[in-house]
Amino acid sequence: MTESVSIHLVETRAPKTLGDLSDDDLMLLVKADRRDAFEALMRRHQPLVFGIATRFLGDRALGRDVMQDVFLSLWRERGRYKASGRFRSYLVSMTLHRCHMVSRNRKSQDRRVSALARAQEETPHNERLPIDVVVEQERSRGLRRMLLGVPEHHRQVLILRFAEDLGLEEIAEATSLPLGTVKSHLFRGLKTLRKVVQKESSS
Repeated sequence: MTESVSIHLVETRAPKTLGDLSDDDLMLLVKADRRDAFEALMRRHQPLVFGIATRFLGDRALGRDVMQDVFLSLWRERGRYKASGRFRSYLVSMTLHRCHMVSRNRKSQDRRVSALARAQEETPHNERLPIDVVVEQERSRGLRRMLLGVPEHHRQVLILRFAEDLGLEEIAEATSLPLGTVKSHLFRGLKTLRKVVQKESSS
């Protein structure tokens, strides 16, 4: 008598694609020099980084530059990242740090531009120089311009909370600020922004 054996089909799950992996899992692959994993991270988080930088600096071109710098730094420093389930906060912190650097450099440049403008006013000719066009473009109206009227430490909290929809605790983690300070910055930032909007509306 032969023994009968019953065979049951076993469902097999398809292997996960890179898009299914968590940020930390992707970073583990990135640390192993997997460029495809890095590209997956970039596709996932480019809108976040670009949105923060553009709104913080009020300039899409500068926003793109910051985005490229942030991801370039992330690749170069991939070995330093420690998986903790907080990759987005880590990336936001990198983005804000770069934004502050660009902002400081731009303020220095603005001082030089102002000196040039004063020198231009002293000339007898009334011809429009290329610098006039640049200044006019940077003074264009809109929300980005209004945000520039808010102090940087308040502005970054407004952007993270309302533009990027980060929670207050996540903002505190990304900015290394106490939760109470984040709430204070948010309140004061909204108050200042309201004044800026009212001033723009009445002008």
